[in-house]
Amino acid sequence: MRYAVLPAIALFIALAAPVVPAPSAAPVVPAATRSGEFLGRGLRATAAGRYGDAIRLFAGMVKEAPGDAAGYFFLASVYNILAGHFDDAAYREGFDRNISRSLALSEERIKATPADAEAHLIAGLTMGILGMDAARRKSYVRAFVRSRRSKRYLERAVALDPGLEDAYYGLGLYYFWRVRAKWLRQLAPLLGDTGEKGLAFMRRAAGGRGWLRDLARIELVYSLYAEKQYEEAGRLIDGLIADYPGQPHYLFARAEGYFIREDFKRAKAMFERLRRRFMRTKGRVEALFADYAEWRVVRCDYRLGNIEAARRGAASVAAKPDLNSPLIRRVRAAAVGLVKLIDNEDDARDRFPASRKPK
Repeated sequence: MRYAVLPAIALFIALAAPVVPAPSAAPVVPAATRSGEFLGRGLRATAAGRYGDAIRLFAGMVKEAPGDAAGYFFLASVYNILAGHFDDAAYREGFDRNISRSLALSEERIKATPADAEAHLIAGLTMGILGMDAARRKSYVRAFVRSRRSKRYLERAVALDPGLEDAYYGLGLYYFWRVRAKWLRQLAPLLGDTGEKGLAFMRRAAGGRGWLRDLARIELVYSLYAEKQYEEAGRLIDGLIADYPGQPHYLFARAEGYFIREDFKRAKAMFERLRRRFMRTKGRVEALFADYAEWRVVRCDYRLGNIEAARRGAASVAAKPDLNSPLIRRVRAAAVGLVKLIDNEDDARDRFPASRKPK
């Protein structure tokens, strides 16, 4: 996914972003998902990174409406975030159990009422997450099949209800990133996939009033980064930060934008502030974010030519516990690699030229 710097961070940005529209736009929530106050509070808790609270609230939504696929979908989404952060069996089991239930219930609704647009929407979003999970596990054939099923469900949802803006979010992701997946790049033209179509769909979802509106906005930011359309991406991220001041996930996205643009001095200052923020907050997820921000500071130092500081920082990151996190394991491996690279560069500079062999 995306640039080399983006796969690691986008995991917690993509689903943890706030999904509550700006005050000027009233959210359009499908009738089938109105389960008391649990939905709105659960989404806000997820946005704030309070995943324990989010699980409790979405579990309450499921308890209140056990036949509604949406509750299981949101609950599975939170477990998916945590399973991406940490290799914990409980998170994986929570994801598998709830995503399976979401898919089964939504498909039951479709069989009973083929013209149910909301059921097609939930089925499409559910299948999309399953496709992402398969890709993360490097099961690419399964990811391909699931993504195609997700597309069909979402296209049917739009055909039944063109105003169902959240479906355009899922379609936007499908069309944009399919042409960039290494394992599908050659097939993309045959499948009719185009990045421009994906951007158009994401723009529609980002400018709409659905409950995935802000998720579409942040995903559009990263898509525009990939297209090097920095001006539009900057306006979007500035708007998100204005709507949600201090939201750390958006601040990470802004800092990553400057790193991608190679404005390493500004990016370093932003990552340093984020590292200090997360270091002051006790919690497993916060510790992960602090370590990731520290690694980004190291990378900025290296690109700025602060080689000694970069080596010290990389050695510090490499020595950190992995927190049972695949993200931190990748970061630590990269830090070890950077230390070796710097040492080899120093060794090459200090080495005398080899004497010529006599003819």
